[in-house]
Formats: sequence, structure tokens, C-alpha cells
Amino acid sequence: MRVSWSRWAGIAVLSGTLVLGCAGDLSKRLATDTAFQAAVMDAIASNPELASRMADRLMGGESHALVMERVLANGPTVQGLMAKVAQDQTVLDGVLNLAVQDSAMRAHILTLFEGMRMMKGRTGPRAPTE
Repeated sequence: MRVSWSRWAGIAVLSGTLVLGCAGDLSKRLATDTAFQAAVMDAIASNPELASRMADRLMGGESHALVMERVLANGPTVQGLMAKVAQDQTVLDGVLNLAVQDSAMRAHILTLFEGMRMMKGRTGPRAPTE
């Protein structure tokens, strides 16, 4: 049986309409159904490839500032980021270079370095004063 071009075009239009209609229902359901939200988020979080792609989308779009705000508001995540920065000399250099561009922060960093330099000269516990 041969199918005409007009029939294929009709099938394509019908399929497109169904897909768009389902996408609209999916968005509406995702916005209103908390159980469905949890199921979708759990599915994404449990799949490393999907989670990575979702993270890329969140950091690349209008939600970038929100992601940064949420990350910095999470203590364990901030600790993890600081540990990563502390282990990577290039990243640490970059952070310090950014920080010293602000005069107040530069003064603070120099004060910290001076304190470290002073502490380096001490060996052992401090002697009690009378």
C-alpha cells in the first residue's frame, strides 16, 4: 500500500500537535503536581548523565544566579568547593587575583599573609606571661 504525501503531511501535523499538546500538559502537571515533581527530580538526580545535563542547563540559563546563590547558601557544598579550590593551585591563584583587585580585600589578604608569616617564626606553644 502506498501512502500519499498529503497523508504523510497530515500524520506529521497530527503528531506534532499531539507532541505539543502533551508537552503543555507535562509542563502544567510538573508545575502543580508535587508527587510528579518529586518523581521527575528523583529520576534526574539518580541518573548521572541527566543530572550533569540538568546542571549545565541550570547554570547556563536565567537560573545561573539562583544556582550560585543556592550553592553558596549550602554549608557543606561551600566547604567542598573551598577544599577543591585549596587543592588546585591554578584556581587558587585565580581567586586571589580576583580578590586583590578590590583594595579593601587586598588589605585583608595582606594582613592574613602577614599573620601567617609571623606565626611561622613561632615554634611550639606560646610562653605564659606574668
